[in-house]
Amino acid sequence: MQRTILISLTALMVVTLTANAQTQNWRDRAEYDLYTEIIKPDATPAERLQSLEKWKASYPQSDYADMRLKIYLLTYRQMNNHRAAFDTATEILKSQPNDLLSLTEIIDHGLQLLPEQPNAPLSAENKSNLGTIQKTSRYILENLDIIYAADKKPQRMSDEKWSSLKTEMQHSARTVMNRAATLGTQN
Repeated sequence: MQRTILISLTALMVVTLTANAQTQNWRDRAEYDLYTEIIKPDATPAERLQSLEKWKASYPQSDYADMRLKIYLLTYRQMNNHRAAFDTATEILKSQPNDLLSLTEIIDHGLQLLPEQPNAPLSAENKSNLGTIQKTSRYILENLDIIYAADKKPQRMSDEKWSSLKTEMQHSARTVMNRAATLGTQN
């Protein structure tokens, strides 16, 4: 279910990042070259992460810092580094509260790490994430129509698919809220 959302969002993000990169100004040719290394289709996540780290170190105040964070998020997800992906998604949501990929990461994290059994103990890490997971789930449920507004739908996606993704997200956010609420009262 969430995999469908991730695949759709990844495709959308690649198109968006490429379009944004063509309309903004780079500090110099070296910064642009780093970016093109990162988005090469044959780059492995490990290579991409290494290039991202070089870009961040060389251009910490880049005009593309927001885009770089989103590429970090995608890369961490591809590497199954859920801790880093969760932290990056949390950072992105501070300035872009409707970022669908970040919202999806937080919900996925909640679905994967919060046990289904109401009496199951939470790890210390999961306890520290519980507030963020609950807050994000609540935000999604209260703002579904904004997050999934018609103008946010990828051009190549059908209305039915967009509606289906919205329904899936709603179900996942409710599931996470229910688990988090039950666990939060017992730990």
